[in-house]
Amino acid sequence: MSVQVATRPGANRGFGNTMATALTAGLVLVWLFPIYWIFLTSFKTPLLINEKTPVFWFTPTLENYRHLFAEFSFARVLRNSLVITGSATFVVIVLALLAAYALGRMDVPGGKNIALWMLSLRFMPPIAIVLPFFIAWQRTGLIDTHLGLILIYVAFNLPFAIWLLRGFLVEVPRDLDEAATLDGLGHIAILRRIILPVIAPGVAVTAIFTFMFTWNEYLMALVLTSRNATTVPVTVSKFIQAYSILWGDVGAAATIELLPVLGVVFLLQRHIMRGITLGAVK
Repeated sequence: MSVQVATRPGANRGFGNTMATALTAGLVLVWLFPIYWIFLTSFKTPLLINEKTPVFWFTPTLENYRHLFAEFSFARVLRNSLVITGSATFVVIVLALLAAYALGRMDVPGGKNIALWMLSLRFMPPIAIVLPFFIAWQRTGLIDTHLGLILIYVAFNLPFAIWLLRGFLVEVPRDLDEAATLDGLGHIAILRRIILPVIAPGVAVTAIFTFMFTWNEYLMALVLTSRNATTVPVTVSKFIQAYSILWGDVGAAATIELLPVLGVVFLLQRHIMRGITLGAVK
């Protein structure tokens, strides 16, 4: 004689939800731990950093931050990165919006193929073209200048931004364009007043990608700058010295380097969390 024990569906769902929550929390902790550890490292002395047993409780010090700004002119380097990255991101978004609108709304022959071709340019390895750019920039006086790096980063990120924005833009109903045209609006006015508010989440995502790609770029900044336009990644690489690694300075620089990215995400989170709006009310 067998006895069957009935289980409530709600109990199974509750257990599943608990497991999913625990798994998510575990993954978040694993992802955040390196950031937490580098943050702790930035406040440790070299003696604590080199301890074989990890030290979690200690008296924090700002010596790493003082050394970073005093010995490596980090304020100037940080300003260079902010100016170059901010300018490149702004130019990329403006040009990409115009190009994506043309490819997605103006019936350009082969518009989709053109967008895919432009995206393929993004996959070109930077090492293959860094020497031609170095020669060209040397002859035009753009070596070690903000403008030189801005032009490079615009050229590299523009194809991806166009392809991404075109994907968002083609989802917007064309009825909105037709209604706006009847109201006497031109293409620029339609893009600015009708299309842009609808695809704002897509623009935010594209801006974040562009900002992160530019902010973290290393090779071009290493080859095309020497002092005046040096960026944060290039400066951080100098902390790896012949016989030692300045882990305290690495931690301080990494902590500071995270702040602009987190700031951009925080400012644009409203658009990102809202998702992509596929329709609008005229």
